[in-house]
Amino acid sequence: MDEKSLYAHILNLSAPWQVTSLSLDENAGSVTVTVGIAENTQLTCPACGKSCPAHDHRHRKWRHLDTCQFSTIVEADVPRIMCPEHGCLTLPVPWAGPGSRYTLLFESFVLSWLKISTVDAVRKQLKLSWNAVDNIMQRAVKRGLARRRLPQSARHLCVDEVSFKKGYQYVTVISDTQGQALELRDDRGVESLAGYLRNLGDRQLESIKTLSMDMNPAYISAARIHLPNAVEKIAFDHFHVAKMLCAVVDKTRQSEMKTIPLQARKRAHRSRYLWLYGRHKRHGRIAERLEAAQMVLPDTSRCWAMKELARELWNRRYDEHSRRLWQEWIAMAKDVGVPLLSSAARTLRKRLYGILNAMKHRVSNGNAESLNSKIRLLRIKSRGYRNKERFKVAVMFHYGRLNMDF
Repeated sequence: MDEKSLYAHILNLSAPWQVTSLSLDENAGSVTVTVGIAENTQLTCPACGKSCPAHDHRHRKWRHLDTCQFSTIVEADVPRIMCPEHGCLTLPVPWAGPGSRYTLLFESFVLSWLKISTVDAVRKQLKLSWNAVDNIMQRAVKRGLARRRLPQSARHLCVDEVSFKKGYQYVTVISDTQGQALELRDDRGVESLAGYLRNLGDRQLESIKTLSMDMNPAYISAARIHLPNAVEKIAFDHFHVAKMLCAVVDKTRQSEMKTIPLQARKRAHRSRYLWLYGRHKRHGRIAERLEAAQMVLPDTSRCWAMKELARELWNRRYDEHSRRLWQEWIAMAKDVGVPLLSSAARTLRKRLYGILNAMKHRVSNGNAESLNSKIRLLRIKSRGYRNKERFKVAVMFHYGRLNMDF
């Protein structure tokens, strides 16, 4: 096999394209592969397939994978045809995509690097501009999204927001329970989730079994408007309920510490994290310190006991008694007489349907929170994004599980 046949095979050329010449510039450290169309070739319109005369030629260059230590450039005089129906069109070339100045194999190489590194690191390694690498990523994501015939959905959906940059700028991430980003929407308001749900077909909406979320009122409103039988499908994450009750305990402790005598305050000194321990995880020194703090902080102690009772209710198996037990817990929380706990009880009473759905279907927003952590790490590794669209492209590239093959 001679050199021309070798490069024709590497570039996957077929008739009428062929390698016409090769040149090596050792001073510049480059190999130039010149490709052309065989003489007397009948040209056809890429839109309709009709035979058309050549209008003119445009000289183009593409960067290819290096040949050993030499950078490789593919160049060709690409013909433009004049179609009576579609006008002047440029013939597509088999070794590169439309609008790209890099061969398909080179773009595949860049994409393989981008999956394990950042845009900045890849451009330095391959001696490319930042925009060149970013454009290759954008074309790949566009390819992957175009192969999705319908908006993506799942039986168990998760929705959560992730911060794009400082200043309360957010992106809503809709994902499944396997951590795949299905769609990204601007902001974290009603329209963020409503716009996604409106794009789903009737069958897709009916097939949704649960929609896990935090207690964001905007997401709740959007789901109740656009998701059939939303009250039976909305599930509130266990973590956010626990976070709310832990906050009640801590704020009550802070308030109560200001009202007790100095001598008693010493017994409860540095007890903030002791109240996070569960009933069955108190041992030795921790148990002794917590018992001492409970003696001087009665309101905090009662709030902690209610928090632990709520934990036990959540962890028990869902049955026909679950609703009644939670209603009893809410009544008990109001009777404790601590304003913050009463406020939390009113919130839980209002959102009880979502808590029961989460217990019934054993779902949580844990995978969505995990995905958001990965997205935040991606943002940190990239040293932030100024452009929200580029941020969304990067998220879909890494976590959208798109088919981006050529």
